[in-house]
Amino acid sequence: MNVDERIRQRAYEIWQAEGQPEGKESEHWQQAREEIEPFYKEGDAEAGSVESSVAIPMPKSDNMH
Repeated sequence: MNVDERIRQRAYEIWQAEGQPEGKESEHWQQAREEIEPFYKEGDAEAGSVESSVAIPMPKSDNMH
């Protein structure tokens, strides 16, 4: 799993843990990046590009089972 995928996964986990609130995507991305990026080597070209190039797929709560 590359750094982009891991950050996306962690941001989604944070979103779920907080009760799936709307409008906190940026906060979740930032928290996930702060948690995940230190585990990847310094200078990884992909590490800084996640937030600007990828959106978290946020399922609607009424569609979740």
